[in-house]
Amino acid sequence: MSDDEVKPGTGENSAAPDPAAKAAGPAGAAKRPMPRPPEEPKRRALQSGTAEAEDEDEDDEDDEEEDDEDDDGPVVYTAGEAAGALRGVFSFTWPHLGPHRLGIALVGLGLLVEMAFNVLMPLSLKYLLDEVFEDKDRSELIFILSVLGIAGIITSVVAIWYEWIDAKVTAAITTDVRRSLFEHIQKLPLSFYERHRRGEILSRFSNDMTTYEEAVIHFANWGALPLLELLAGIALLIYLNTELGLLALLIIPIALIGPRLLTPKAVAASYEVKRAQAGELGVVQENIGAQPVVKAFGLVRISQLWFGQRNSVLRAAQARSTFLNTMVERSITIVVLWLHLIVLAIGAYLTFNDVITVGTFVAFEAVFWEITYNLNHLTQYIPVVIDASGAVRHMRDVLDEPIRVSDRPNAVECPRIEREIGFQGVRFSYGGEGAQIDGLDLAIPAGTRVAIVGPSGAGKSTLLSLLLRFHDPQRGRVTIDGVDIASVTRDSLRAQMAVVFQDNVLFHTSLRENIRLGALEASDAEVEAAAKKAEIHKFIMSLPAGYDTIVGERGETLSGGQRQRIAIPRALLRDPAILLLDEATSALDQTTEAAINRTLKKIGRGRSLLFVTHRLTSVADMDEIIVMEAGRVVQRGDHATLMRKRSGLYRKLWNDQMRASAEDDDD
Repeated sequence: MSDDEVKPGTGENSAAPDPAAKAAGPAGAAKRPMPRPPEEPKRRALQSGTAEAEDEDEDDEDDEEEDDEDDDGPVVYTAGEAAGALRGVFSFTWPHLGPHRLGIALVGLGLLVEMAFNVLMPLSLKYLLDEVFEDKDRSELIFILSVLGIAGIITSVVAIWYEWIDAKVTAAITTDVRRSLFEHIQKLPLSFYERHRRGEILSRFSNDMTTYEEAVIHFANWGALPLLELLAGIALLIYLNTELGLLALLIIPIALIGPRLLTPKAVAASYEVKRAQAGELGVVQENIGAQPVVKAFGLVRISQLWFGQRNSVLRAAQARSTFLNTMVERSITIVVLWLHLIVLAIGAYLTFNDVITVGTFVAFEAVFWEITYNLNHLTQYIPVVIDASGAVRHMRDVLDEPIRVSDRPNAVECPRIEREIGFQGVRFSYGGEGAQIDGLDLAIPAGTRVAIVGPSGAGKSTLLSLLLRFHDPQRGRVTIDGVDIASVTRDSLRAQMAVVFQDNVLFHTSLRENIRLGALEASDAEVEAAAKKAEIHKFIMSLPAGYDTIVGERGETLSGGQRQRIAIPRALLRDPAILLLDEATSALDQTTEAAINRTLKKIGRGRSLLFVTHRLTSVADMDEIIVMEAGRVVQRGDHATLMRKRSGLYRKLWNDQMRASAEDDDD
């Protein structure tokens, strides 16, 4: 673990099992292997998706490691752990209860009032049968009915009152949980997002939160109130007739035998459902994002196959989980049915022989039915809690991920660059045997325009990633004016930088607000000034809504070139001392690329400009060109100097690109 990570918990992290091998089964051994659903790509550089392809052998090893993780069996629960499903949900919720203590207390008071009324009813019934009806006392009858009527009105008003408070409290609690989950994923390092599909992360906010919310929202009426009335009913049974009450109490230990045996399996099955749902959501999310590729390459059938494999795993997991949850409830109802028949027979016998009064027998039956009713409520709530326990465990998998500490305790503000950017003996690896940067020594003078070129996998984008502190090197230092950037605050470091990625993400808001994200305090005039410098102002004003135009999710309503153009003023608005361009124009046509390159070079004057690209024609007029290979600098100089070295890598790359361009022109 790197210095900037801390382990906040000890929860296990296990990847969702890959369904492809299971779906094929033994019968498929002699057939051609089934295509596997695509896994999340191992992104090897910036979050923008501009990472270079790394060594294939390393990727294969990573895939094998993932497969080994996927083959891990489900978590095994002991009976004690399973019986504590409610305790697990409660412990997860406990940190969020503090601000709502008053509301929770008022809900508890309302529950006690409702419980008291439900206890009063069978006692009133006994009194009516044994005293009022026996003595034909009309005044007592009117008094009892009046008391019950008034108590009923009060209880109804109290019930509505505490239900409203409960609704507000539970909504606030689940909102707090959702916020803490979102805040936590903001603190996770990029390596977490490189290891997990977006759909699997989103499942925590959709499937898991929905399941957890159901347990929290229904706790008062399905859990707390039935439990209170169950305890009050037990006390009332013993009060009415000790011997018969103690016999009726056998219902509790015997009824819990089934849940004790079945709940461990039900909890584990529920957790497997959550993992299967996350896997399926990941496939759907990936497919939606890749629709142009799916349609262009005719991948509908293979996409359906991938989804079908995940869906089959989910179907089997849901069937098992639903059956086990139902059996937890059914085992209790069967026991209650037979014990009720026994208690009814004995009570009828005692009443027939004048051992107990008719009022006592009827009241006893009413209380027993109330206990049965509440026990049924509790048994219906148990599967909800079991599902919530699985959801909580799935959310804990993310919450227990190591977070990136914002800064070191003694971190200082990063000085604005005046002299140079330095890499001193830097080594960095994403994992595996090979290193993406190995023994890098490099000094880049401030205020120069520098291009970083080289073949795929050379470590170009990784170099920018280290400068931005998306990752920290395992060895060596990255410095600004001699100050190790690991010793400064990330905010102050990144405040003097701006990045234009190959695939720039725009948010689902207006063009104005997308540009303003570069500097949130910028005025509308400053936003428009940045757009004019980036030569995109005229285009924006040509739109019907101008700067208020909504760009759609990820800016999909704009072309690639237009998205790049919007990203430039966003970067400019930061007034960066260091401007980083990571394959900023490589996905564009040559005309658009040339126009954007002119703009980028113009706005880069007076700043330190680092331009990562594989298109050498874009960097021929740079102050200096740094050529990388296998994580090291192998050449540096201006274009003319590098071209004079006949055996140099730069000249070879240039000639290869010129030859490929000539062949394209001939075609």
